[in-house]
Amino acid sequence: MKQFRKITPFVLVLVLMVACTPKSQSTAVITTAPTKQIPTNTLAPTLPATATVLPTIQPKQTTQPEPTPTPFPGFAQNFKFYQAWTKKETTWFYFMNAYIDQTIYALVDDLEGNSYALICPPDETYPQDLRCYSEELFKGKNEYKVTFYSDLKHKYPFYEQIVSSNLDTTYLTYDNCEAEYRIYDGKCYSAITCYGENGEVVYTYDDIPYDGNFEGFSGPCH
Repeated sequence: MKQFRKITPFVLVLVLMVACTPKSQSTAVITTAPTKQIPTNTLAPTLPATATVLPTIQPKQTTQPEPTPTPFPGFAQNFKFYQAWTKKETTWFYFMNAYIDQTIYALVDDLEGNSYALICPPDETYPQDLRCYSEELFKGKNEYKVTFYSDLKHKYPFYEQIVSSNLDTTYLTYDNCEAEYRIYDGKCYSAITCYGENGEVVYTYDDIPYDGNFEGFSGPCH
């Protein structure tokens, strides 16, 4: 028992010595391997979209062809100039036996370099005739060259003749004329007398063959 008591202090001293011994300075350091960085795809800066300029396609210019005029049938075989006159500011040219049902156009050349336009509708009273007119007064000449056209722009001529108008001496007023038409042997003839403002005779024409075979009266010869 005494021996145990001797040992016990010794063991106690030993335990205290161990407890007081400083811990080793080299403690284990746990290191972890660095995480390997996986390279990422570096995005290149996005450039603004550049607009692609396409060449401008000009619409094809299509020229509309001018309408082809209807072929003009022409005048009747016995078409002829009748007379010309002036009234107020209008000049009239009257043609007989045209036998057309449309307005046509004409240019009147005084053979000295002056030209005048005529519009030629059928006469309302005698539609087989043409009562042409111009808003210009052209007088003082006898002969005129008249060229007829089927269009207003005078591109398509179809008939031409030189007429004796008597506009160099008399300026007739159609409304102051008296006319008579007769048929002899199948042909039409006329007798015409025109009067001035004071009742004087300014124009006369008579080609009736009074000794012929009279067959009856007629309108303006046709």
